[in-house]
Amino acid sequence: MHFTLEELGLVDAPAEQEFDNLTSLASELLDVPVAHVSIADFRKSRIFYKSQHGHPDELACSRELPMELTYCQHVPLTGAPVVVPDARLHSLLVGTPALSEGQPLAYLGIPIEAPGGKVIGGLCMMQPEARRWTDSEIRRAQKIAGCVSDLIRLKTAKLSSERLRREQREFTYAISHDLQSPANTLKMIFGELLFEGEAMSSDSRMFIEKGMETVQRMGVQVEDVLTYSRTVDVATKVDPVDLHSLVSGIVTDLSADVRSAGAAVAVDELPIVPGDSMQLRMLFQNLIANALKFRHSEREHKVTVSAVPVGRGHRITVQDNGIGIRPEDQKKVFGLFNRLNLRDKYAGTGIGLSLCQRVAENHHFAIEVTSDGRSGTAFSMEIAA
Repeated sequence: MHFTLEELGLVDAPAEQEFDNLTSLASELLDVPVAHVSIADFRKSRIFYKSQHGHPDELACSRELPMELTYCQHVPLTGAPVVVPDARLHSLLVGTPALSEGQPLAYLGIPIEAPGGKVIGGLCMMQPEARRWTDSEIRRAQKIAGCVSDLIRLKTAKLSSERLRREQREFTYAISHDLQSPANTLKMIFGELLFEGEAMSSDSRMFIEKGMETVQRMGVQVEDVLTYSRTVDVATKVDPVDLHSLVSGIVTDLSADVRSAGAAVAVDELPIVPGDSMQLRMLFQNLIANALKFRHSEREHKVTVSAVPVGRGHRITVQDNGIGIRPEDQKKVFGLFNRLNLRDKYAGTGIGLSLCQRVAENHHFAIEVTSDGRSGTAFSMEIAA
């Protein structure tokens, strides 16, 4: 995946501490007054200094020079180290505009690379007097230049990941959205056919009812996918969220499910936490709905939402005494579309816990599941204050 120098933040972008640290390290290890990371911008015929140490004020402010006035141009042009003990005697510099009165005599430029191996600039060191660069000094500079190249690869990998995730989210949303219309049309057609009543055979009616159930399940799944896609890589709005009020409201919204399960739901006093109220509502609604759904037929069902202070935050737990999750299955529950139980016994699409994990990641906390596989399940998370 290709990115421009601008997209990578290597030109016309603020300084970054990671690059500045390596530039300072090069200056210190090689005992030179001037060191910089130079980027060759051939489109604008200039050298841009992504990082700099020891530059005069004017250059430190402008952070760029016309390419022909620099020694650094020769590193990307040759694709190799440029070792200059005395600029007055070096074949690349003699008679060029770069070698003007007052310019440093000693120069060492080591290539830095973009992914794929293309040389895009150099880690460069300069000093006023002539200097013989030792093999040991060149090796040190090459190691630091390798670290600069690794930083650029990391920036590229991050941008690639962000772009792929964005495209995946947009594709998922578009496909899911487009599926809603035919699903609704099928639902309407099946509904109209069912009005035929006695005019059709019992087998025909059975097939239509099965088709209606399938379309309804498809509609729920499409809506769940849309909901999930809205949580991927979204900007998380952080505001104070009253968890007690939020969870109590969810329990009220799920009152029909509570009555159907014959469950007792207890909500302890919960704290105010920083977060996105819409996303946190999705998380707790899914956890509580699951706790109500996976109940044990042989005991009165109980669900508890509790909070315990931990460090600078709180550990929030949604606990039930339902069927539990076997230890060997606990790593699977957060997988997208993963289902551990038969659909005809427990409805659902297998997206709910994936959505919970996504919300947790957006808020920088983890969800832990604890269960012996027989006597219930607890989902816990530590939320910073």
